[in-house]
Amino acid sequence: MNFSKLFALCFALVCSAYAQRQDKPNVILFLVDDLGYTDLGVTGSTFYETPRLDALARNGVFFDNAYAANPVCSPTRASILTGKYPSRIRLTNHSGSMGAKGPAYRLDPPVVKGNMPSEDLTLAEAFKKHGYATAHVGKWHLQAHHQKGTENYPENHGFDLNVAGHKMGQPGSFLFPYRSKQHPNTNVPGLEDGKPGDYLTDALTDHAIRFIEDKQDSPFFLNFWFYTVHTPLGAKPELLKKYQVKAKKMGLGKKKVSGVSVHNSFADSRQDNPTYAAMVESLDENVGRVLDTLQRLNLRDNTILLFFSDNGGLSTGSSPSSVTSILPNKAGKAWVYEGGIRVPLIIDAPMLKQKGTTLTEPVVSTDFYPTLLDLAGLPLEPKQHLDGISLKPLLDRSKNKLKREALFFHYPHYHHINSMGPSGAVRMGDYKLVIRYEDSSTELYNLAKDRGELTNLASQSSGLVNRMKKKFDQWISQTGSLMPTANLKYNGSKKTSSFYTPARDAKGIYAESKPSDNDLPKVLLIGDSISIGYTPEVIHHLREKAFVSRPKANCGDTIRGLSALDNWLGSTKWDLIHFNWGLHDLCYRNPEVKTVGNRDKVNGTQSVRIAQYRKNLEQLVHRLKKTGAKLIWASTTKVPQGEIGRFAGDELKYNKVALEIMQKHGVAINDLHQLSSSLDASLFRKRGDVHYTSQGSALLGKKVADHIGKALGTKSN
Repeated sequence: MNFSKLFALCFALVCSAYAQRQDKPNVILFLVDDLGYTDLGVTGSTFYETPRLDALARNGVFFDNAYAANPVCSPTRASILTGKYPSRIRLTNHSGSMGAKGPAYRLDPPVVKGNMPSEDLTLAEAFKKHGYATAHVGKWHLQAHHQKGTENYPENHGFDLNVAGHKMGQPGSFLFPYRSKQHPNTNVPGLEDGKPGDYLTDALTDHAIRFIEDKQDSPFFLNFWFYTVHTPLGAKPELLKKYQVKAKKMGLGKKKVSGVSVHNSFADSRQDNPTYAAMVESLDENVGRVLDTLQRLNLRDNTILLFFSDNGGLSTGSSPSSVTSILPNKAGKAWVYEGGIRVPLIIDAPMLKQKGTTLTEPVVSTDFYPTLLDLAGLPLEPKQHLDGISLKPLLDRSKNKLKREALFFHYPHYHHINSMGPSGAVRMGDYKLVIRYEDSSTELYNLAKDRGELTNLASQSSGLVNRMKKKFDQWISQTGSLMPTANLKYNGSKKTSSFYTPARDAKGIYAESKPSDNDLPKVLLIGDSISIGYTPEVIHHLREKAFVSRPKANCGDTIRGLSALDNWLGSTKWDLIHFNWGLHDLCYRNPEVKTVGNRDKVNGTQSVRIAQYRKNLEQLVHRLKKTGAKLIWASTTKVPQGEIGRFAGDELKYNKVALEIMQKHGVAINDLHQLSSSLDASLFRKRGDVHYTSQGSALLGKKVADHIGKALGTKSN
């Protein structure tokens, strides 16, 4: 090959690579841990200094109504990488933890997954599909703390490179070697090549810059997730000194001003922590270092930048002084008030037409997945980012509004810095509804006029409250979001029967079974594990005659019945309800005994004494009568001799009380006790067991189906 041909070939290859490079812009996603909305100069801070971020906001687009999908870190991080609401993937709390629970809490939180589903196509994997080099630098916190190994680390979710990302959510220290003697599990991995005096935020940026330099000739996606400004607070000595002096000059070193009361907590009312201020400046400085690197390598004009915080600032606690203040936003991290979910968002990209503007359209972290793909000119993944909408139309001025009716927030857990407890929120337009799950109380705010959520409009706007609650309930259903349930072991004085249960949970018994004929009579079975055994027989005998369903769980004693009955009934118009309580009320239990149900009639305590049983059952029948359904009471089945948690004969006493109540209210009786007493011992599962073999359950089921069929005016099959 002669020189001219060789030159032409080389020139063509260079041009081809250049063309490919120009067609695919780089993407850098900066995520800060616990940065509050007002922690930047551009958002109002006078104590913290953020000149580089302020300039970035002025050059790009600042979103004033941007929300983290969850008030704590891991769920929001998952929402960014999956484009889905955290509750859709069962990741509603950090670390794979349900959060605080036990007898002191009125509700039981739902079980949490600590990892993103392996079948999800992450944002990193979407970029890899199109030839991008991918790197994760910094905090990860998307593997459950109890899980061993690295199965769900960044390198197994689409990242070619992982620097310092592991399952823990805070560093051992911000100073080299980034370790903690007290909490060695928080030691930051992969940065052992440092030296005394090195600062974590600087070290992570060194690695990020190295990746950019290495990949400057090919498109890259850099997921730069800082550990800062999370605790444990730690700053460079020289910057700490700077802000100690500044605080003194500003008069912030004097006696602490009182905090703002939020439920049983306080929100910090002033930014005055020198260590935190120094951490914010280090953050700002290192974002600037990345921008300078892009400029030096002539990549600035071909790089999409997104800057965000995973949740609101750490600003609440049991005392007036916390870490930062984010007033006027209410509360902070771990709350569904604005302080916990409304955070700064900056997007800067070469193709933007809205540079230097502030947009007020509400957006959420699930939007980043489709937005970054769209800005990069790549095809979207609509089956993946189900809850995200591309913000490109806002950024290129083709639209002023998004086609989205509402944003939703769901935190069904207790957190030590949140005295409100499990709660949710929905924002529709300027209005935001807050729902406290413990007592179903609601708060309605007009955020356009009341950013601080100070004036509750719920009592004067019941129609709007109901519409927003309905929208929230529909969202719970559509996403399969799990709700907390009544804690049956709650030892406090407040009742648990009024906790919030969305329509999805209430209607689920009917709607999730998808009856083929909606005109069939709707029959609900409520009962103990005996009814679990005979329900299939009832369904079989009443096929094509009635739609039959029951709660999937054991309905338990009358205490559980009082707490869960509204859940089971919902708004479904039941035609007939066949119910029983008693077998669990008369059971003796001992928490020290590890048998199923803690049954122990020797050293245990009776679950519900007969006097309380009478009161509870009276209330339950009264509630059931309100449904307008035909009612059939099933007497408690026989307790055999030798049952470990029950005394044979106790069921006769409880059935006598139940009979008096049913006769008083005119409720029909299905005497299952008489039938069970007549059954041969071989039809019980084993000696001393209250449960039946399949043949025994079939006999009980046939009797139940016959009673129901007769009450409905039809015959069972």
